[in-house]
Amino acid sequence: MRRPLHRLDARIKLVACLALLVTTSVWAGAWRLYALAAVLALAARIPMFGLAARASLVLPFTLVFAAMTAWSGDWTRASSLLWKSYLSALWVGLLMATTPLELVLKAAGRLGAPALVLEVMDFTWRYLGVIGAQAARLKTAALARGGEKRFDISASSLAVLFASSHARAERVHRAMLARGAGGRRA
Repeated sequence: MRRPLHRLDARIKLVACLALLVTTSVWAGAWRLYALAAVLALAARIPMFGLAARASLVLPFTLVFAAMTAWSGDWTRASSLLWKSYLSALWVGLLMATTPLELVLKAAGRLGAPALVLEVMDFTWRYLGVIGAQAARLKTAALARGGEKRFDISASSLAVLFASSHARAERVHRAMLARGAGGRRA
């Protein structure tokens, strides 16, 4: 059963997410909004551990800047960088857990976001899926040739992955041009 937060119009959720992101970045007491994030996740029946784990993916990147800030002696700003980036990732995670990307992009378009930016985001998302599928095929091929059970990412396998993905992207581009695509998607 879809919860009310899932059924809410994507434009409302997008504007609310942007408002929460701005509030998180400018308000020193935004740490209080962690409770709101927890309430929204519970109301939408989103697994808290999964949401928290996905949001924590920003921490390694933020930790670098927080460490440099702390090293310069500003411990308050360093901790603020960490918790604000994590809370911001929670907002985006909540949006994406309750709204498919296609609806978020349509909502952004209706709210005036540049069409080219939205198209690039859509193609990037689609090609991440293509790269993931290609990585799965490479893993299957390696296992079929007697490779180990685990697939270690090495420089050579990454090179093969990106070369084959690039070649596929070029073939798709040529096919789109042959069919009369002029840079705008329907």
